[in-house]
Amino acid sequence: MENNYRCRFQKITINNLKNVGHGEVCFSCNLNEDVFCKQADILGIYGQNGSGKTTLIFAIDLLQQLLSGRRLWSDSERFIRVGEESAEVEYEFSLENSIYGQMLVKYGVTLKKKENTDVVSNVEGIEEEDHVKESPVYVSQEYLKYKKIDGDKGNSYSGIVVYTYGDKPACFSPDVRFKEFISKDKTLADDLRYVRSAIYKSGASFIFSIARIKNVRERQGFSDEILFVMNSIQMFAVSKLFVLSNVQASIVNANIVLPMTFSMLDKDNKSFSQVNIRIKLTDETAVDTEFFEMISKRFGIIDSVISKIVPNLSIKVANRGNRIDEKGVQFTIFELLSVRNEKEIPLRYESDGIKKLVYILYGLIEMFNDESVTVAIDELDSGVFEYLLGEMLTVLQEYAKGQLIFTSHNLRALEVLDKRNVIFSTTNPVNRYIRFKYVKGTNNLRDVYYQDILLGGQDECVYEPTSQSDMRRAFRKAGIELNG
Repeated sequence: MENNYRCRFQKITINNLKNVGHGEVCFSCNLNEDVFCKQADILGIYGQNGSGKTTLIFAIDLLQQLLSGRRLWSDSERFIRVGEESAEVEYEFSLENSIYGQMLVKYGVTLKKKENTDVVSNVEGIEEEDHVKESPVYVSQEYLKYKKIDGDKGNSYSGIVVYTYGDKPACFSPDVRFKEFISKDKTLADDLRYVRSAIYKSGASFIFSIARIKNVRERQGFSDEILFVMNSIQMFAVSKLFVLSNVQASIVNANIVLPMTFSMLDKDNKSFSQVNIRIKLTDETAVDTEFFEMISKRFGIIDSVISKIVPNLSIKVANRGNRIDEKGVQFTIFELLSVRNEKEIPLRYESDGIKKLVYILYGLIEMFNDESVTVAIDELDSGVFEYLLGEMLTVLQEYAKGQLIFTSHNLRALEVLDKRNVIFSTTNPVNRYIRFKYVKGTNNLRDVYYQDILLGGQDECVYEPTSQSDMRRAFRKAGIELNG
């Protein structure tokens, strides 16, 4: 049941997150008459530096963190917009299944700053190390609701769980859901209060921390349809959502590690999950021998594609031998190599562009072949040749099955993507994302963008004016002060 579903983003609404006061992003599939249409959904975000492009990728990263039941990051108070006490994000998904039909699902979360934080121990169900610093923010509100789509008419949204942090006896509403949840075991109410206290300290999601606590999960009393919605959204975040941030890319460019995320079947062979591995670029990497077989297979898949993107290039996983540790567990030592014309060199000596392609390709392969896979990449164009970028996006737009969200500064994509597949960040923090109006089918969107930067013409400004003469004077003045 876990894999018998199709899920993807339809819309994300952001309030007071980082430098976005307010922004709404409707994905291209949401612009269709049938939001459940089975075709690739590409969305590129373009805009001036510091105008909120990365914030959208971060919002998706935040979703994965919350739905995975993990605690928030230790610096998460910096994610709330300066001068504000809280940030809100709402995610809308389309979800369909052969049993339950088509649905629209909304998950909303409000993060609020705490006055003081301290060091806390780990709590059951939240997989982090003990004695970590308490999260400086907490989930003050969150909700999960859905509506079934019946023909051309949609029913109203029905609340599954509406959670507000506080001292109310019932841990969540509506009351009918709470009573349904504890119907099989009244002691669940006490367990939920414990969860509520624990997740306040860790900054984790209340809704999606419940399901990670075994003794609660086995006794919960939700209907099969509601469980399907909750489990499907969580499984989407855990196994089908790939977030490749610029922070991760920076440690690749620094030749430190290659942070790879792979999907694989669990031991029960019934559900997929993601496995994260940090492959050393400065040295050899040691992993469990059984795990090494999975890594070798995944890089074999990557190699079969990269050789068609970069001619005469191959990626090889070099087995440096097996060892046994002090506990008797066998592990394998390996190194990633780049092969050109039968000559092998460590991957760390390749260009940043080659390492970037290796880093992003697995997610793109999954997205190309799976309708439920979504890949979010910050600065997709970094290190990638302009023409190659356009060729890759053309193939993905025409033939892929899943969803790709990316930011970029290279304008080549504007010449190959459908205008509905591009949004622009603006200089207005309370209306951060727009699609261009007045663009004809024969217009080159790249030219339209340049024209709007120079002359305007949209409802919002997309570029804060800069002056070459001011830049020149600033450089000259700085040089005088530097040498004075």
